Amino acid sequence: MIKPISISELLDYTKKIVKTDYILRKVRVRGEVAEIATAQSGHLYFTLKDDRSRLACVMFRDDLSERAAYQVGMEVEIDGYVDIYAPSGRLQLIAKTLEPTGQGALYKLFLELKDLLEKEGLFDMEKKRPLPKNPLTIGMVTSTAGAAQHDFLSVAAARNPAISVIISPSRVQGEEAGKELARAFEKLDARDDIDVIIITRGGGSMEDLFCFNDETLIRAIDKRRHPVVSAVGHEVDTTLSDFVADVRAATPTHGAEIIVPHRMDILDEAESQILFMENTLLHRLRDCSHAQKSLYYRLKHTISMESVAYKLDMVKELKRRMVRQMVKTMDEERRERESLLKRIKKIPLEKRIYQEKEKNDAIHHRLNKALMKGLQGEKERLELLNLRIKSVGESKRSPRIEKNGRGITSVRDLKVGDELSIAFIDGTVDVSVKGVTRYKDEL
Repeated sequence: MIKPISISELLDYTKKIVKTDYILRKVRVRGEVAEIATAQSGHLYFTLKDDRSRLACVMFRDDLSERAAYQVGMEVEIDGYVDIYAPSGRLQLIAKTLEPTGQGALYKLFLELKDLLEKEGLFDMEKKRPLPKNPLTIGMVTSTAGAAQHDFLSVAAARNPAISVIISPSRVQGEEAGKELARAFEKLDARDDIDVIIITRGGGSMEDLFCFNDETLIRAIDKRRHPVVSAVGHEVDTTLSDFVADVRAATPTHGAEIIVPHRMDILDEAESQILFMENTLLHRLRDCSHAQKSLYYRLKHTISMESVAYKLDMVKELKRRMVRQMVKTMDEERRERESLLKRIKKIPLEKRIYQEKEKNDAIHHRLNKALMKGLQGEKERLELLNLRIKSVGESKRSPRIEKNGRGITSVRDLKVGDELSIAFIDGTVDVSVKGVTRYKDEL
């Protein structure tokens, strides 16, 4: 009969075998990072996977590179050794080096879809909405069988029991989970009694969380009517629902803390507002009291029965002055009108008409006289012109008059003292000009 041993003894024995195995002391393993987390101690804990298996890994702080940035979905190669962690009895790979060699298939698909939706503007910051300050009803899309629902409801109830939560259940893992999540979200978003919606589930591998990268779900969130919080996985997990939502929460518990205000904070704010209102009211009352007292003293010192009577006398006096001025103005206008009528009546209209007629007749007579004189002058000019024309015609048969051998036909060519020669038919005569008389120049 085999003697029983303790678990610790078994693990210690197994650990000794693993440590003495030549192959397990120095191995190089390739796989895809499925889960990753950094502890407060600085050690890196992660899980490697392939298409059939998973392996827990740890890389201690002293071996980590400060520049390294490891992500879920990365394909890596690890140099290290195999060990057994006795407290949990877990086989794990102690990594000494960790080198990225590429991207896993799911991670590539994640990046391609992220790039496509980002170019369409689904992740723009301008689309982000603020969360309501004091929501009354919260919609939650999650699995009713998961721990995320319990964590969220526990924290929400502890912070503010008056908040209502409406759950739209859905699978949160699997091939068709993305489209089911989209339908569950749309049912909640169509309601008018919802203030904010949270989409949540607990941690898991990249495959487990990949339904939160489903394009149908992301586009449904983009068309949201209400503010949306994405609280999927742990802090190191990233899904496309985190990018399209208005706010990302690291965990379901963190989501409850973001959405649900603590009742004490609400009470403190209410008390602060009440105190502010009381102080404001007291200040207003004090200001009104001061204003009332000031007005009372001003009225008391500035208004008296004597001043009122004096003002009334002034009003009566002004009224009498206005009446006198109006009567005076009306009398002056009446006298001016009567004077104008008298002046009009004194004008002898018939005499003025007769005088104007005589003036017109005199002007008419002067015009006729001037016209006759003008006609007579034109007649005389016409007669002189006829005589001139006639004299020119007769000069062709008259004796020829020459001056210095040149024929003369006009007195314009002569002056007193000129010696002329007059040729007749039967002889010539020499003469001297003693005087020149010209006809009028205008002819």
